Amino acid sequence: MDELPDLLKSIQAVDTNEILFDAAAKKELLHVAKKLTAVLEGPVNRATDLVFKPYTTIAARIAVDLNLFHHISSAPGGTTSKQLADLTGADELLISRILRLLASTSFVDELGEDEWGANATTQALATPPIAAGHRFVYDALIASAIKAPKFLAETHYAVPTQPTDTFIQYTNQTRLLFFEYLASMPSMMRDFNLFMGNTMGDREYWHEWYDVRGRLIDGFDEERSPVLVVDVGGGKGHDLQAFWRAFGGDEGYVGKGGGERRLVLQDLQNVLDGIGEGEVEAGIVKMEHDFFTEQPVKGARGYFLHHILHDWSDEYCLKILRRLRDAMVPGYSKLLIHELILPNTGAAEIQARFDLVMMTLNGGMERSRSQWIKLLEDAGFSNIQIHEHLDHDGVVEAEVPIA
Repeated sequence: MDELPDLLKSIQAVDTNEILFDAAAKKELLHVAKKLTAVLEGPVNRATDLVFKPYTTIAARIAVDLNLFHHISSAPGGTTSKQLADLTGADELLISRILRLLASTSFVDELGEDEWGANATTQALATPPIAAGHRFVYDALIASAIKAPKFLAETHYAVPTQPTDTFIQYTNQTRLLFFEYLASMPSMMRDFNLFMGNTMGDREYWHEWYDVRGRLIDGFDEERSPVLVVDVGGGKGHDLQAFWRAFGGDEGYVGKGGGERRLVLQDLQNVLDGIGEGEVEAGIVKMEHDFFTEQPVKGARGYFLHHILHDWSDEYCLKILRRLRDAMVPGYSKLLIHELILPNTGAAEIQARFDLVMMTLNGGMERSRSQWIKLLEDAGFSNIQIHEHLDHDGVVEAEVPIA
């Protein structure tokens, strides 16, 4: 309790306006609030609470299956366990017990005995992408990660680095890559795609805060290559489409005078085949490419990877990066990696969680500043610069050195 007076002073000194408009101040207040909660709970209570924490996740998963968050959000004046039982066919007592736990953690509001109302978090949980995320993460990841202690004990606590030998394969008795395994489970694949389609959420696209004009467009030389940006493993093209909206048309950088060649979207053919008519601007070239093979677009100004490298261990990242390095013009082409950048110390809980998620998925990892720098240096890059953003993601920029 020695910290309590200082923590209370820190919270009392908060300027409300600063919190509303300054993301860094909001982040710091959240950090202080969590420390205050820890002090008030006490060490033994916190340690014991951690033992039973998974039951909150279990309750949320059941609530998603029963569509409880949607039903509660659709009742402006609130609803009762009896009404929810009539809507879902579940036992009234079961619903009360599930929602009692979720109300204790503010995922729903408790209006009275067996009466429930929606708050902003309830409404978020009712949205299809977040509901899909709960199903996917629980069924695909948690169900596998629960075997992690046994897996790691059997492998003498070595970090899993092979994409065919992680918690997923161990639990499901398969040697398939995670995405191959996912493809064999249509409902899980649908949930994954729906959840990941919402990956940006309220966050800004990279080009909204990274200096695209100053660091990419300025110095663009069409005589070297007509391609401004190659989005490597770009999925359905959300990033390039947003980039085109920002810098195409009247700006003239993309979409005019040869502009049909200036943005290239690369991914596996089955991914590109999933792009619907009109989802991607006609001026964006769709190109089948496996990023473990030779990069066919040589000398582009920028090679962009968004949430690609965190899927892979260093061994596989080096293979991807060296393919790109060989296609780049030294001192001209830029490698742009849009990823989560962990601080070297003091990572936020959600950042550290994501790292273990990637270990579960593919033997991948989220990387700290120093880990990014080392990885790129090992791959033969130089002039490495890290551009951070307040939503934790950032852009790691690098070039091939001039010999």
